[in-house]
Amino acid sequence: MALGRTLTLARTNGAGGFELTCITEQRSLEINNEEIDITKPNCTDPGSKLVLALMYGIQSIRFNGQGAFVNSTVMKSVATDAINQVVSEYQVTVPGVGTFEGDMLLSMTFSGDKTNELQSDIRCAMSGALTFVAAA
Repeated sequence: MALGRTLTLARTNGAGGFELTCITEQRSLEINNEEIDITKPNCTDPGSKLVLALMYGIQSIRFNGQGAFVNSTVMKSVATDAINQVVSEYQVTVPGVGTFEGDMLLSMTFSGDKTNELQSDIRCAMSGALTFVAAA
């Protein structure tokens, strides 16, 4: 059984490795495959029933994480990437599925009330070519 908390996001450390970010509550990875309609009518029987035919279009891969903001060096670097619109290399590991690596664009929302911890919501979109290594 894989624990949801082992779905992780890591940021490049600039020396060929990655450092785990600290997502304290929820995390998700969405692989969205656009569907392109390539349906053609039957040319020899134009009035016949059309049968849907599809092919893949643009694929987008997005990561989301929410929870208390952990004031660490890595999380400060993540926030700096979002604030300064820096494209950095990130790694997302999905237990039992594999690891995705590539450039990410980040957006963040910070929120809080007068009695609880500062919360952060991280939204990441992978951009360009990425590497996927399937889990063993």
